Amino acid sequence: MQSNEREHFWNAIVWPSLWPLLLVQAALVVLCIVVGAMMWWMSPSNASWSTMLWLMAALLIGSSLNVCAFLMLVKTRARHKDARFMHELTELERHSQALCTTAARALPEHKCSPPDAADESHLPLQRLASVNEVLASLERCMNCSQVASTATKQTWQEHEQTLLDDLQHQQRQLKHLMAGRERAREESRLKSGYLSLLQHETDNLLDHLNSMANKEITDKCRQNVMEVHEHVADIRALLTNLIQQGSDQGSYGHNPGQGTVGNESGVGDEPTAQQRSLRVLVVDDGPVNLMLARQMLETQGLKVEGVSSGEQALERQKSTNFDLVFMDIFMPTLDGLETTRRWREFERERGGSQSVLVALTANVDNAGRDACLAAGMDDLLAKPYQPETLLNMIARWFPGSVNATPPE
Repeated sequence: MQSNEREHFWNAIVWPSLWPLLLVQAALVVLCIVVGAMMWWMSPSNASWSTMLWLMAALLIGSSLNVCAFLMLVKTRARHKDARFMHELTELERHSQALCTTAARALPEHKCSPPDAADESHLPLQRLASVNEVLASLERCMNCSQVASTATKQTWQEHEQTLLDDLQHQQRQLKHLMAGRERAREESRLKSGYLSLLQHETDNLLDHLNSMANKEITDKCRQNVMEVHEHVADIRALLTNLIQQGSDQGSYGHNPGQGTVGNESGVGDEPTAQQRSLRVLVVDDGPVNLMLARQMLETQGLKVEGVSSGEQALERQKSTNFDLVFMDIFMPTLDGLETTRRWREFERERGGSQSVLVALTANVDNAGRDACLAAGMDDLLAKPYQPETLLNMIARWFPGSVNATPPE
Protein backbone atom coordinates (compact mmCIF):
# COMPACT_ATOMS: atom_id res chain seq x y z
CA MET A 1 0.00 0.00 0.00
CA GLN A 2 2.82 2.43 0.92
CA SER A 3 4.79 1.55 -2.25
CA ASN A 4 1.69 2.30 -4.30
CA GLU A 5 1.30 5.67 -2.55
CA ARG A 6 4.99 6.56 -3.20
CA GLU A 7 4.69 5.51 -6.82
CA HIS A 8 1.50 7.60 -7.20
CA PHE A 9 3.21 10.62 -5.58
CA TRP A 10 6.28 10.22 -7.87
CA ASN A 11 4.25 9.83 -11.05
CA ALA A 12 1.71 12.57 -10.26
CA ILE A 13 3.91 15.32 -8.75
CA VAL A 14 7.72 14.76 -8.91
CA TRP A 15 8.41 13.18 -12.25
CA PRO A 16 6.42 15.61 -14.46
CA SER A 17 8.58 18.48 -13.07
CA LEU A 18 11.85 16.59 -12.69
CA TRP A 19 12.56 15.25 -16.14
CA PRO A 20 12.66 18.65 -17.98
CA LEU A 21 15.06 20.01 -15.35
CA LEU A 22 17.26 16.93 -15.61
CA LEU A 23 17.53 17.52 -19.36
CA VAL A 24 18.48 21.16 -18.77
CA GLN A 25 21.05 20.11 -16.11
CA ALA A 26 22.57 17.51 -18.42
CA ALA A 27 22.79 20.04 -21.26
CA LEU A 28 24.45 22.54 -18.92
CA VAL A 29 27.04 19.99 -17.73
CA VAL A 30 27.79 18.91 -21.27
CA LEU A 31 28.13 22.51 -22.36
CA CYS A 32 30.54 23.31 -19.52
CA ILE A 33 32.64 20.22 -20.27
CA VAL A 34 32.81 21.08 -23.95
CA VAL A 35 33.76 24.71 -23.31
CA GLY A 36 36.41 23.72 -20.70
CA ALA A 37 37.97 21.14 -22.99
CA MET A 38 38.19 23.58 -25.83
CA MET A 39 39.75 26.19 -23.60
CA TRP A 40 42.25 23.69 -22.22
CA TRP A 41 43.22 22.49 -25.67
CA MET A 42 43.58 25.95 -27.12
CA SER A 43 45.62 27.56 -24.31
CA PRO A 44 46.70 25.36 -21.44
CA SER A 45 47.86 28.13 -19.16
CA ASN A 46 46.91 29.75 -15.87
CA ALA A 47 44.24 31.75 -17.65
CA SER A 48 42.68 28.48 -18.70
CA TRP A 49 42.45 27.32 -15.13
CA SER A 50 40.70 30.51 -14.09
CA THR A 51 38.31 30.06 -16.95
CA MET A 52 37.63 26.53 -15.77
CA LEU A 53 36.88 27.81 -12.30
CA TRP A 54 34.39 30.27 -13.69
CA LEU A 55 32.81 27.54 -15.73
CA MET A 56 32.53 25.36 -12.62
CA ALA A 57 30.98 28.27 -10.73
CA ALA A 58 28.53 28.83 -13.57
CA LEU A 59 27.72 25.09 -13.52
CA LEU A 60 27.04 25.19 -9.77
CA ILE A 61 24.92 28.30 -10.05
CA GLY A 62 22.96 26.79 -12.96
CA SER A 63 22.45 23.56 -11.00
CA SER A 64 21.24 25.52 -7.97
CA LEU A 65 18.84 27.45 -10.15
CA ASN A 66 17.57 24.13 -11.60
CA VAL A 67 17.03 22.75 -8.09
CA CYS A 68 15.15 25.89 -7.04
CA ALA A 69 13.05 25.78 -10.15
CA PHE A 70 12.35 22.09 -9.51
CA LEU A 71 11.22 22.75 -5.94
CA MET A 72 8.99 25.62 -7.02
CA LEU A 73 7.37 23.48 -9.70
CA VAL A 74 6.85 20.60 -7.25
CA LYS A 75 5.27 22.95 -4.73
CA THR A 76 2.99 24.50 -7.36
CA ARG A 77 1.96 21.10 -8.67
CA ALA A 78 1.36 19.79 -5.13
CA ARG A 79 -0.87 22.77 -4.32
CA HIS A 80 -2.84 22.17 -7.50
CA LYS A 81 -3.30 18.50 -6.68
CA ASP A 82 -4.21 19.34 -3.08
CA ALA A 83 -6.83 21.87 -4.22
CA ARG A 84 -8.30 19.32 -6.62
CA PHE A 85 -8.30 16.66 -3.91
CA MET A 86 -10.08 18.96 -1.46
CA HIS A 87 -12.67 19.83 -4.11
CA GLU A 88 -13.29 16.17 -4.84
CA LEU A 89 -13.49 15.43 -1.11
CA THR A 90 -16.06 18.21 -0.61
CA GLU A 91 -18.15 16.87 -3.49
CA LEU A 92 -17.92 13.36 -2.05
CA GLU A 93 -19.16 14.60 1.34
CA ARG A 94 -22.02 16.47 -0.27
CA HIS A 95 -23.10 13.45 -2.32
CA SER A 96 -22.85 11.17 0.72
CA GLN A 97 -25.09 13.54 2.71
CA ALA A 98 -27.68 13.61 -0.08
CA LEU A 99 -27.56 9.82 -0.41
CA CYS A 100 -28.01 9.30 3.33
CA THR A 101 -30.94 11.74 3.40
CA THR A 102 -32.65 9.89 0.57
CA ALA A 103 -32.01 6.54 2.25
CA ALA A 104 -33.41 7.83 5.57
CA ARG A 105 -36.65 8.84 3.81
CA ALA A 106 -36.93 5.61 1.84
CA LEU A 107 -35.98 3.35 4.76
CA PRO A 108 -37.39 4.93 7.93
CA GLU A 109 -37.17 1.65 9.84
CA HIS A 110 -33.37 1.71 9.46
CA LYS A 111 -31.19 4.32 11.12
CA CYS A 112 -29.50 5.88 8.09
CA SER A 113 -28.94 9.31 9.53
CA PRO A 114 -27.04 11.73 7.28
CA PRO A 115 -23.51 12.79 8.39
CA ASP A 116 -22.79 16.12 10.01
CA ALA A 117 -21.71 19.06 7.93
CA ALA A 118 -18.06 18.91 6.87
CA ASP A 119 -15.63 20.75 9.13
CA GLU A 120 -12.81 22.17 7.00
CA SER A 121 -10.60 22.48 10.08
CA HIS A 122 -10.26 18.68 10.19
CA LEU A 123 -7.51 16.98 8.28
CA PRO A 124 -8.40 15.61 4.84
CA LEU A 125 -7.71 12.07 5.98
CA GLN A 126 -10.12 12.50 8.92
CA ARG A 127 -12.78 13.84 6.61
CA LEU A 128 -12.18 11.00 4.19
CA ALA A 129 -12.45 8.46 7.03
CA SER A 130 -15.75 10.04 8.13
CA VAL A 131 -17.14 9.75 4.60
CA ASN A 132 -15.97 6.16 4.49
CA GLU A 133 -17.86 5.38 7.74
CA VAL A 134 -21.01 6.99 6.37
CA LEU A 135 -20.84 4.97 3.17
CA ALA A 136 -20.21 1.79 5.15
CA SER A 137 -23.29 2.53 7.31
CA LEU A 138 -25.33 3.17 4.19
CA GLU A 139 -24.18 -0.13 2.74
CA ARG A 140 -25.30 -1.93 5.89
CA CYS A 141 -28.71 -0.25 5.69
CA MET A 142 -29.10 -1.31 2.08
CA ASN A 143 -28.18 -4.89 2.95
CA CYS A 144 -30.68 -4.91 5.83
CA SER A 145 -33.34 -3.49 3.53
CA GLN A 146 -32.68 -6.17 0.95
CA VAL A 147 -32.90 -8.88 3.60
CA ALA A 148 -36.17 -7.40 4.96
CA SER A 149 -37.57 -7.07 1.45
CA THR A 150 -36.71 -10.68 0.71
CA ALA A 151 -38.36 -11.81 3.98
CA THR A 152 -41.45 -9.72 3.26
CA LYS A 153 -41.68 -11.15 -0.23
CA GLN A 154 -41.43 -14.67 1.14
CA THR A 155 -44.12 -13.88 3.73
CA TRP A 156 -46.46 -12.56 1.04
CA GLN A 157 -45.80 -15.61 -1.09
CA GLU A 158 -46.61 -17.88 1.84
CA HIS A 159 -49.77 -15.86 2.56
CA GLU A 160 -50.87 -16.08 -1.08
CA GLN A 161 -50.18 -19.81 -1.10
CA THR A 162 -52.27 -20.20 2.07
CA LEU A 163 -55.15 -18.27 0.51
CA LEU A 164 -54.90 -20.35 -2.64
CA ASP A 165 -54.99 -23.56 -0.61
CA ASP A 166 -58.03 -22.31 1.34
CA LEU A 167 -59.78 -21.40 -1.90
CA GLN A 168 -59.12 -24.83 -3.37
CA HIS A 169 -60.37 -26.44 -0.15
CA GLN A 170 -63.54 -24.34 -0.26
CA GLN A 171 -64.07 -25.30 -3.90
CA ARG A 172 -63.75 -28.98 -3.04
CA GLN A 173 -66.21 -28.57 -0.18
CA LEU A 174 -68.60 -26.75 -2.51
CA LYS A 175 -68.41 -29.60 -4.99
CA HIS A 176 -69.19 -32.10 -2.21
CA LEU A 177 -72.12 -29.96 -1.06
CA MET A 178 -73.46 -29.69 -4.61
CA ALA A 179 -73.19 -33.45 -5.03
CA GLY A 180 -74.93 -33.98 -1.68
CA ARG A 181 -77.69 -31.60 -2.65
CA GLU A 182 -78.26 -33.45 -5.90
CA ARG A 183 -78.41 -36.75 -4.02
CA ALA A 184 -80.86 -35.23 -1.52
CA ARG A 185 -83.05 -33.97 -4.37
CA GLU A 186 -83.06 -37.38 -5.99
CA GLU A 187 -83.94 -39.03 -2.68
CA SER A 188 -86.66 -36.44 -2.12
CA ARG A 189 -88.14 -37.17 -5.56
CA LEU A 190 -88.09 -40.88 -4.85
CA LYS A 191 -89.68 -40.35 -1.43
CA SER A 192 -92.34 -38.07 -2.91
CA GLY A 193 -93.17 -40.66 -5.52
CA TYR A 194 -93.45 -43.38 -2.90
CA LEU A 195 -95.61 -41.18 -0.65
CA SER A 196 -97.83 -40.27 -3.59
CA LEU A 197 -98.32 -43.95 -4.27
CA LEU A 198 -99.25 -44.55 -0.63
CA GLN A 199 -101.63 -41.60 -0.72
CA HIS A 200 -103.31 -43.02 -3.80
CA GLU A 201 -103.76 -46.34 -2.03
CA THR A 202 -105.22 -44.65 1.06
CA ASP A 203 -107.63 -42.73 -1.17
CA ASN A 204 -108.84 -46.03 -2.63
CA LEU A 205 -109.19 -47.44 0.89
CA LEU A 206 -111.17 -44.37 2.03
CA ASP A 207 -113.47 -44.70 -0.97
CA HIS A 208 -114.02 -48.35 -0.13
CA LEU A 209 -114.80 -47.49 3.51
CA ASN A 210 -117.25 -44.81 2.39
CA SER A 211 -118.99 -47.29 0.13
CA MET A 212 -119.20 -49.76 3.03
CA ALA A 213 -120.64 -47.08 5.35
CA ASN A 214 -123.34 -46.26 2.78
CA LYS A 215 -124.49 -49.86 2.61
CA GLU A 216 -127.25 -51.24 4.81
CA ILE A 217 -125.30 -52.45 7.81
CA THR A 218 -125.85 -52.39 11.55
CA ASP A 219 -125.07 -49.33 13.61
CA LYS A 220 -122.28 -51.15 15.43
CA CYS A 221 -120.67 -52.15 12.17
CA ARG A 222 -121.13 -48.64 10.78
CA GLN A 223 -119.42 -47.19 13.88
CA ASN A 224 -116.49 -49.58 13.45
CA VAL A 225 -116.21 -48.62 9.80
CA MET A 226 -116.19 -44.93 10.70
CA GLU A 227 -113.48 -45.47 13.33
CA VAL A 228 -111.33 -47.22 10.73
CA HIS A 229 -112.14 -44.38 8.34
CA GLU A 230 -110.91 -41.88 10.96
CA HIS A 231 -107.58 -43.68 11.37
CA VAL A 232 -107.08 -44.04 7.63
CA ALA A 233 -107.88 -40.33 7.26
CA ASP A 234 -105.20 -39.56 9.84
CA ILE A 235 -102.71 -41.61 7.85
CA ARG A 236 -103.70 -39.81 4.65
CA ALA A 237 -103.29 -36.42 6.36
CA LEU A 238 -99.79 -37.43 7.44
CA LEU A 239 -98.91 -38.51 3.89
CA THR A 240 -100.28 -35.24 2.51
CA ASN A 241 -98.20 -33.25 4.98
CA LEU A 242 -95.05 -35.21 4.13
CA ILE A 243 -95.58 -34.72 0.41
CA GLN A 244 -96.20 -31.01 0.95
CA GLN A 245 -93.01 -30.66 3.01
CA GLY A 246 -91.01 -32.52 0.37
CA SER A 247 -92.27 -30.26 -2.42
CA ASP A 248 -91.59 -27.17 -0.30
CA GLN A 249 -88.02 -28.27 0.37
CA GLY A 250 -87.50 -28.98 -3.31
CA SER A 251 -88.76 -25.56 -4.33
CA TYR A 252 -86.59 -23.97 -1.66
CA GLY A 253 -83.53 -25.74 -3.01
CA HIS A 254 -84.27 -24.54 -6.56
CA ASN A 255 -85.14 -20.97 -5.50
CA PRO A 256 -82.93 -19.93 -2.60
CA GLY A 257 -84.38 -16.44 -2.57
CA GLN A 258 -87.89 -17.72 -1.78
CA GLY A 259 -89.15 -18.90 1.58
CA THR A 260 -90.79 -22.16 2.51
CA VAL A 261 -94.47 -22.89 2.36
CA GLY A 262 -94.79 -21.58 5.87
CA ASN A 263 -93.68 -18.17 4.70
CA GLU A 264 -96.17 -18.26 1.87
CA SER A 265 -98.93 -18.63 4.42
CA GLY A 266 -97.51 -16.16 6.85
CA VAL A 267 -95.01 -18.29 8.76
CA GLY A 268 -92.11 -16.32 10.04
CA ASP A 269 -93.99 -13.04 9.92
CA GLU A 270 -94.30 -11.03 13.08
CA PRO A 271 -97.54 -12.20 14.82
CA THR A 272 -100.25 -9.61 15.22
CA ALA A 273 -101.85 -8.71 18.54
CA GLN A 274 -104.88 -10.88 17.75
CA GLN A 275 -102.60 -13.83 16.90
CA ARG A 276 -100.74 -13.45 20.18
CA SER A 277 -104.00 -13.38 22.19
CA LEU A 278 -105.91 -16.16 20.35
CA ARG A 279 -105.78 -19.42 22.31
CA VAL A 280 -106.57 -22.68 20.51
CA LEU A 281 -107.15 -26.20 21.89
CA VAL A 282 -106.90 -29.28 19.66
CA VAL A 283 -108.61 -32.42 20.96
CA ASP A 284 -107.76 -35.56 18.97
CA ASP A 285 -106.85 -39.08 20.03
CA GLY A 286 -104.83 -39.53 16.84
CA PRO A 287 -101.22 -38.41 17.46
CA VAL A 288 -100.73 -37.71 13.76
CA ASN A 289 -103.62 -35.28 13.46
CA LEU A 290 -102.73 -33.70 16.78
CA MET A 291 -99.13 -33.13 15.70
CA LEU A 292 -100.04 -31.73 12.29
CA ALA A 293 -102.70 -29.40 13.65
CA ARG A 294 -100.40 -28.02 16.35
CA GLN A 295 -97.57 -27.57 13.85
CA MET A 296 -99.70 -25.61 11.40
CA LEU A 297 -101.28 -23.40 14.06
CA GLU A 298 -98.07 -22.66 15.94
CA THR A 299 -96.39 -21.52 12.73
CA GLN A 300 -99.16 -18.89 12.52
CA GLY A 301 -98.13 -17.45 15.87
CA LEU A 302 -101.15 -18.82 17.78
CA LYS A 303 -101.08 -20.15 21.34
CA VAL A 304 -101.90 -23.81 20.80
CA GLU A 305 -102.43 -26.66 23.26
CA GLY A 306 -103.21 -30.26 22.41
CA VAL A 307 -104.86 -33.11 24.34
CA SER A 308 -105.70 -36.65 23.28
CA SER A 309 -109.00 -37.27 25.12
CA GLY A 310 -112.22 -35.59 26.12
CA GLU A 311 -111.40 -35.91 29.81
CA GLN A 312 -108.15 -33.97 29.36
CA ALA A 313 -110.00 -31.30 27.38
CA LEU A 314 -112.50 -30.76 30.20
CA GLU A 315 -109.68 -30.52 32.74
CA ARG A 316 -107.92 -27.85 30.63
CA GLN A 317 -111.21 -25.92 30.36
CA LYS A 318 -111.26 -25.38 34.12
CA SER A 319 -107.94 -23.52 34.12
CA THR A 320 -107.80 -21.79 30.72
CA ASN A 321 -110.25 -19.85 28.55
CA PHE A 322 -109.88 -21.04 24.95
CA ASP A 323 -111.14 -18.99 22.01
CA LEU A 324 -111.25 -21.88 19.56
CA VAL A 325 -111.49 -25.66 20.08
CA PHE A 326 -111.03 -28.32 17.37
CA MET A 327 -112.84 -31.40 18.67
CA ASP A 328 -112.45 -34.90 17.23
CA ILE A 329 -115.74 -36.79 17.22
CA PHE A 330 -114.61 -40.42 17.41
CA MET A 331 -112.58 -40.83 20.61
CA PRO A 332 -112.54 -43.70 23.14
CA THR A 333 -114.29 -43.52 26.54
CA LEU A 334 -115.61 -39.98 25.99
CA ASP A 335 -116.37 -39.06 22.38
CA GLY A 336 -116.45 -35.60 20.91
CA LEU A 337 -120.22 -35.16 21.13
CA GLU A 338 -120.41 -35.90 24.85
CA THR A 339 -117.30 -33.77 25.51
CA THR A 340 -119.00 -30.89 23.67
CA ARG A 341 -122.18 -31.20 25.77
CA ARG A 342 -120.19 -31.10 29.02
CA TRP A 343 -118.09 -28.22 27.68
CA ARG A 344 -121.18 -26.12 26.94
CA GLU A 345 -122.73 -27.04 30.29
CA PHE A 346 -119.61 -25.82 32.13
CA GLU A 347 -119.66 -22.57 30.14
CA ARG A 348 -123.31 -21.93 31.09
CA GLU A 349 -122.54 -22.53 34.75
CA ARG A 350 -119.46 -20.31 34.68
CA GLY A 351 -120.92 -17.60 32.48
CA GLY A 352 -118.96 -15.23 30.28
CA SER A 353 -117.83 -15.75 26.69
CA GLN A 354 -118.13 -19.08 24.93
CA SER A 355 -115.52 -20.94 22.89
CA VAL A 356 -115.97 -21.67 19.21
CA LEU A 357 -116.16 -25.46 18.86
CA VAL A 358 -115.35 -27.02 15.48
CA ALA A 359 -115.91 -30.74 14.93
CA LEU A 360 -113.21 -32.82 13.24
CA THR A 361 -114.96 -35.75 11.59
CA ALA A 362 -115.10 -37.81 8.43
CA ASN A 363 -118.87 -38.18 8.76
CA VAL A 364 -120.04 -34.94 7.14
CA ASP A 365 -123.40 -36.09 5.88
CA ASN A 366 -126.58 -34.44 7.05
CA ALA A 367 -127.09 -36.80 9.97
CA GLY A 368 -123.55 -36.30 11.21
CA ARG A 369 -123.80 -32.52 10.83
CA ASP A 370 -127.13 -32.39 12.71
CA ALA A 371 -125.72 -34.49 15.55
CA CYS A 372 -122.71 -32.18 15.92
CA LEU A 373 -124.79 -29.00 15.88
CA ALA A 374 -127.26 -30.50 18.35
CA ALA A 375 -124.42 -31.30 20.76
CA GLY A 376 -123.29 -27.66 20.71
CA MET A 377 -120.76 -27.52 17.88
CA ASP A 378 -120.45 -24.29 15.89
CA ASP A 379 -118.98 -25.73 12.69
CA LEU A 380 -117.57 -28.88 11.06
CA LEU A 381 -114.23 -29.61 9.37
CA ALA A 382 -114.12 -32.74 7.22
CA LYS A 383 -111.27 -35.19 7.59
CA PRO A 384 -108.82 -35.46 6.01
CA TYR A 385 -108.28 -31.72 5.78
CA GLN A 386 -105.62 -29.63 4.06
CA PRO A 387 -103.59 -26.96 5.90
CA GLU A 388 -105.30 -24.16 3.99
CA THR A 389 -108.72 -25.61 4.90
CA LEU A 390 -107.83 -25.48 8.59
CA LEU A 391 -106.58 -21.89 8.29
CA ASN A 392 -109.65 -20.82 6.35
CA MET A 393 -111.83 -22.22 9.12
CA ILE A 394 -109.98 -20.08 11.69
CA ALA A 395 -110.19 -17.02 9.44
CA ARG A 396 -113.97 -17.53 9.10
CA TRP A 397 -114.54 -17.28 12.85
CA PHE A 398 -111.64 -14.94 13.69
CA PRO A 399 -110.94 -12.69 10.70
CA GLY A 400 -107.39 -11.33 10.51
CA SER A 401 -105.99 -13.84 13.00
CA VAL A 402 -104.20 -15.97 10.37
CA ASN A 403 -102.93 -15.56 6.84
CA ALA A 404 -105.47 -17.77 5.15
CA THR A 405 -105.73 -18.66 1.48
CA PRO A 406 -109.04 -17.56 -0.07
CA PRO A 407 -111.06 -20.49 -1.35
CA GLU A 408 -111.15 -20.97 -5.13
